[in-house]
Amino acid sequence: MKKRTGTFLKILILIFVLVLSFCVSLFFGAETPTFFLIRYLRLPRSVLVLLSGALLAGSGAVFQMFFRNPLAEPGLLGISSGATLGAVSSACFGGFSFLGGFVSSINISAFLGAFLSGLVLAFISSASTFGKKVSSVVLLLCGTALGTFYSSVSSMIMLMHNKELYGIYSWLLGSFNGRGINELKFVIIPAVLAFVLMALILNPLDLLNGGEENARNLGVNVSLLRIFVIGAGSLAVSVAVCAGGTISFVGLVAPHIMRRVFSSKSKTLVWTSALGGASLLLVADTIARIVMKPGELPCGIITSFIGVPFFIMLIFQKKGGRNE
Repeated sequence: MKKRTGTFLKILILIFVLVLSFCVSLFFGAETPTFFLIRYLRLPRSVLVLLSGALLAGSGAVFQMFFRNPLAEPGLLGISSGATLGAVSSACFGGFSFLGGFVSSINISAFLGAFLSGLVLAFISSASTFGKKVSSVVLLLCGTALGTFYSSVSSMIMLMHNKELYGIYSWLLGSFNGRGINELKFVIIPAVLAFVLMALILNPLDLLNGGEENARNLGVNVSLLRIFVIGAGSLAVSVAVCAGGTISFVGLVAPHIMRRVFSSKSKTLVWTSALGGASLLLVADTIARIVMKPGELPCGIITSFIGVPFFIMLIFQKKGGRNE
């Protein structure tokens, strides 16, 4: 009973931090807040940032639990690199109009790039691929290799089209500048679907904690679960990159913090990570808007300043004489 009360209080504090972060994002920025500015510009943008942070952190938690690897996150599986390839291709070769052209073709192409890279991983992960089972470790290595390949192709395209570099640069750094209601309308349904898919796989993820063989003995279809994990994660990342470009480390940092504050149980970890990731990205976006007034810094730079030392700390942190 005492433990439940403590957990409940922690969740209340987490929700309070999220609400506070959201309010701060509405009232602080390069311009003095007015009703018009808040209602038509900052409110849609803040909701978009909140959704993106929640999706990145939630998918990061799902990937870490499935692969049983504390460093697993969307970037490690090549999904973010796939999004970058889509965006770079659109900027350099020209995109296409969608829904009357009210959403940038770069954002749409990034969405498709992330989703298609997830489909490639899902194909590799299917039980019949190459006529044999594919382990989670092999899948993680394949994702890393594919991500390197996508990044190489993106670099090659940009080198051949250096005039378009400026247009894609802020997107690559991660920024919500100029994003608002149009992007929000486009991503809201995929975002809800991604959360639903993540909710469906929570119980099997807990069973997988004891290893794939034990999970199979308990009735978990690991191959099918793998496809669901990749599908949910790819959709979540697709929405996030469509909203704000390539934003690193949110999917790594938030789940780790929530795991220490709460527990590693999937039902707790995924949703608290989503709340924490939303708060983290809201704060990062607010800092990005005020640190270079009247200009704006890409918020991906802020998350990198937070995430890089955190990542290094995780690598070298030891517990009981062993790497954690």
